[in-house]
Amino acid sequence: MPLVETKFRAKKMASYARLDAWARSEICALRRAGTPRKQICSLVVKLDGSSPSLRCVDAVVDKKKKEPAWRGENSVGGGQPKLLHSSEEKTLLALVYKERCKAVVTASYCQKRLKFLRRVSIQTVRNYLHRAGLAWLARRRKSWVPSPSKMKRLQQCAWILRRQQRYLNRWAYTDGTTFYLARGPTEHAMKQRASLGHAVYRMATGKDGLFDDNIGPSMYVKSQGLPVKIWGLFANGRLEYYVLPPDPFENGKTTNMNTEVYENLVTEKFAAWRARCFRDGRRATLVQDHEQCLWAPACQAAIHKAGFDLMATHPKHSPDLNAIENWWARLRQRLNATAPDEQEMRASFVARLRKTVNWMNANLADEGKNMCTNQKERAKDIISVKGAKSKW
Repeated sequence: MPLVETKFRAKKMASYARLDAWARSEICALRRAGTPRKQICSLVVKLDGSSPSLRCVDAVVDKKKKEPAWRGENSVGGGQPKLLHSSEEKTLLALVYKERCKAVVTASYCQKRLKFLRRVSIQTVRNYLHRAGLAWLARRRKSWVPSPSKMKRLQQCAWILRRQQRYLNRWAYTDGTTFYLARGPTEHAMKQRASLGHAVYRMATGKDGLFDDNIGPSMYVKSQGLPVKIWGLFANGRLEYYVLPPDPFENGKTTNMNTEVYENLVTEKFAAWRARCFRDGRRATLVQDHEQCLWAPACQAAIHKAGFDLMATHPKHSPDLNAIENWWARLRQRLNATAPDEQEMRASFVARLRKTVNWMNANLADEGKNMCTNQKERAKDIISVKGAKSKW
């Protein structure tokens, strides 16, 4: 995975100004007088008016100890940080604007592409991007929650915090998701761009809307492509899934979930899925969303017979309380990272999906188990934002 840039930078670019000879001498004098290091940071001022760091103060004091005759003057090299020429800065910005819709363009990516950037630190590269008005921003996620649902979410979270962890460890989560296969070269190009991530260097002011460049899964129009719908159960760090078959009367489109399909799926799969996830025959608690077909009496009876107790108090508009939503995103991320260059057919995608799920169950079991059992952490986050959408 590429190096993730610092999220949503709000601060302006750090100044290149440094300590002058007087300030260095002042640090040495204050330290010799026994002034605490933190207090020195607040008393001494750099050329740009900012305060030095503790590390900077320690460096000055150490240099004075090693060279008693030193009076704070700059070293022979001038002591200035390595900067870029104006032409190099223009080349850097041109690279970002040209390739941010073709690759995950981070500061480290720029250093790999432009050799002259290797003589400066990665933070210096970020500083130049920020000075040009660029920031590492993600697309806005859906965060609106109706007021009535907020109250129920808060009540549910308070209830979760009172439960014992051994009870929460027996929770299972079920839901469905859809993947879209490209029907031609144009849609295939859009799918490739969707795999480049959810964030990009863009103007901090938002002036460059990046409707074409801001690459991310939600920019791929869901009405395009052939859908492959799957339904899954996520529990104890393990994902079990079922690919809904194509509808023979809808030109290859996948069968939609309805009461009959869900009842049959629960009857045929859920008991075996529960046994494989928990590795025992004990009952478990099932969390599911509020699609009407999932709560039909026949479906509830099938769920109970399969060894699950339904979580009836699970509130609406609460994907952040359904751990399988996070695991779908993790699965999508992995599938995007391993997507082939050529256009993919349904059969080959289903085979790659099976291999990917098996790999995740084998290699990401600990991460998945934490995702399944961190209900209290999720509850605290939701309470902290007063029932609104949390980071989950």
